[in-house]
Amino acid sequence: MRIGVDVHVLSGKFQGSRTYLLNLYQHVLKKQQNNQYYFFGHWNGEIPFGNEVSYVNFKSSSKLKRLTYQTNPLLKENNISLYHTTYISPIQTSCDTIVTIHDILFETHPQFFTKQEVWRNKLLVRRSAMKAKQIHTVSEYSKQAIVKLYGIPEEKVYVIPNGVDLSKFSADNKQEAKGIVLQKYGVENYILTVGRIEPRKNHISLLKAYQLLKERKVNCGKLVIVGKPDFSSKPFFDMIDNLNLQQDVQIIDSVDDHMLPYIYRAADLFVYPSFAEGFGIPPLEAMASGVPVISSNTTAIPEIIGNAGLLIDPNSSEQIAAAIDKLLKQPEMMEQLSEKGIIQSRKWSWEQAAHLFEQAIMKL
Repeated sequence: MRIGVDVHVLSGKFQGSRTYLLNLYQHVLKKQQNNQYYFFGHWNGEIPFGNEVSYVNFKSSSKLKRLTYQTNPLLKENNISLYHTTYISPIQTSCDTIVTIHDILFETHPQFFTKQEVWRNKLLVRRSAMKAKQIHTVSEYSKQAIVKLYGIPEEKVYVIPNGVDLSKFSADNKQEAKGIVLQKYGVENYILTVGRIEPRKNHISLLKAYQLLKERKVNCGKLVIVGKPDFSSKPFFDMIDNLNLQQDVQIIDSVDDHMLPYIYRAADLFVYPSFAEGFGIPPLEAMASGVPVISSNTTAIPEIIGNAGLLIDPNSSEQIAAAIDKLLKQPEMMEQLSEKGIIQSRKWSWEQAAHLFEQAIMKL
């Protein structure tokens, strides 16, 4: 087959869908022999998948034009027989489509999205799912939500999960990582969280939990947050001021793929109290890095973490604080969770994802 893949997100902000496409196809291309791949995006010289594939440039960066009338002529021009998109497929395509829908949280948790996002996605993601020959998603939780809310047969939805790059995210050389992070960011012995600063990630409950620990004289080091401010982030910054945590919270809003593994590896604890996730890549990366994980007991997160972390109610700052306190006072439990997390992380590999992808498209 001549397979086209919409990878325009590779030139956008760092997010789960970008990580997914980049890693999935790097491993698919190692395995496949029979298919030809055409990557549709915005190419300015950097080619992420090598020279054995083709790169097709969208005519403009306009999302509206891409989804309405610019893509289909390119599909015809390149004789594409199957087109793989993320969330939303073009209105018209001359070939069959696969759509990867990481989650439909805009349906189940609309309070964490803008009204415009909810309106657009409810209309266009549902339409793309109905039209597609296959739907791919990243967790059993997301699959069941898609089947239930969209009334789609289970056999049409395939779980092709995220993975973790164990060559990057590992527990090796922790002392070296601590030295690198201390030199670059001036911080050590810290609690870490990773994720865009937006309401769904629930940073405010984490701030409140951290304040409780301070009041109880728990020695927990700094709170390091890796993530760019996104929509509705003002209440988060207001909360830092209200709780007088300016000296205790360090925000790293820009980090490259090279530095992120060091930041994970050097952390004492990883806390991820997100309200809702279709998968949850940061806890997986933390587990692979040998860092004890505390995370939410909601949506797909328990499916990913299993028994390798402490699960808390994201609505309870008290529970978050208690879990952090418990681990900091029990080094042997931290060590056990670190070991369990490393083992759990090995269940989620990009090689496995590529294998499941290949199996799925063979059924078309």
